[in-house]
Amino acid sequence: MAQLPGWVQVAPATAPLFVADGGSRGTGARLQRHTFLRVQGGGTTRLLVESIDENGQAGHRGWIDPDDVMPSAPGEGWRVAGNAIPLFQAPGADAAATRTLEPFTPLLQVDGPVQGRIQVRVYRSDFLSVVDNGWVALEATGPALAPATRVVSGLPAPQRAASASNHQESFLDMAAQAAMASSERTGVPASVTVAQAILESDWGRSSLSRNAGNYFGMKAIGGLGNDGVVWMPTNEYDATGERYEMLSPFRAYNSLTDSMLDHDLLLRDAARYAPAMQVANDPRQFAHMLVQGGYATDPTYADKLIALMDRYDLYRLDA
Repeated sequence: MAQLPGWVQVAPATAPLFVADGGSRGTGARLQRHTFLRVQGGGTTRLLVESIDENGQAGHRGWIDPDDVMPSAPGEGWRVAGNAIPLFQAPGADAAATRTLEPFTPLLQVDGPVQGRIQVRVYRSDFLSVVDNGWVALEATGPALAPATRVVSGLPAPQRAASASNHQESFLDMAAQAAMASSERTGVPASVTVAQAILESDWGRSSLSRNAGNYFGMKAIGGLGNDGVVWMPTNEYDATGERYEMLSPFRAYNSLTDSMLDHDLLLRDAARYAPAMQVANDPRQFAHMLVQGGYATDPTYADKLIALMDRYDLYRLDA
């Protein structure tokens, strides 16, 4: 799996570790919020992790649900300086200083030492953003305990190159082939699957489809994708209806075909979509039954799918 973070942190107040990738048997350990976890691999449903304490020592090892963690900066390599020190552009002695760092500015070592300097990532005091990168004199800093708070990774989300699939005609061709292959295994109408892919991924232009090969917003709850998991910002609503943003884990896939098959297996196997599967030979009715099964809260979702199927004659894919 290529799409796995190197480090994560516990998100809820406590989170259980499990002894296996599946099942409910726990290790007995409950990890506290903000515990740093080094990711050692991914399974079918969970991440294999090892906890690291504030001194950088390994602790508990086991499997954790991706919904209980968020991607994070490493839990080791933290440095601090008790005095104001210069931040340099490069390790060389002739490199120019770009700024002066205030005493006790949070620093994370990412490389070095080279010529007596280390490359550092400079964090804001609340650790919620990276403000700069550069080199500082190693002797001017000392080791620091890992922060007991949420620390953002400071790394941009992986970007997959845009391709011809962003063009409608090419996307239709690719999606049609993948949907028909999936339909042979699942019985889900290819016409509906392609219409959903168009609508939910904006013709393959959404960040989630480009970055993770996920064309249907499939979250990593109950399972990872065959290429791992990524975290993306989502809009959620509290009990009062107020909107707020949070990071949510989504499945990552190796291909459009993989994404479609996983999506169609969900429709085939979930009990709430059984009425839709009973009318799989009628794509229009199938679309309405998906909404009745709770697939989407948009009351016009089925109408939008049908409009796409009509406009691009997607029914031909079910012949």
